[in-house]
Amino acid sequence: MADSVDKAKHVLHDVEHPIDTAKALEHEAAEGESARTPLIVISGITLFLIVIFVILLAIALTLYFEYGGK
Repeated sequence: MADSVDKAKHVLHDVEHPIDTAKALEHEAAEGESARTPLIVISGITLFLIVIFVILLAIALTLYFEYGGK
């Protein structure tokens, strides 16, 4: 029971302080000794690619509708 309470407090702290959490994950990935390192790196790359995709999609749709898309 106490273990689940500690986990809930840790998750709540991570949600309240996302910048601190990002810095901690960056440090953990830079060390490369954790078992979570591949997941952290893959998640970071995925988020970066999603942002690029959304920007390109927004540009493409803007051009499409601006220049007479039907």
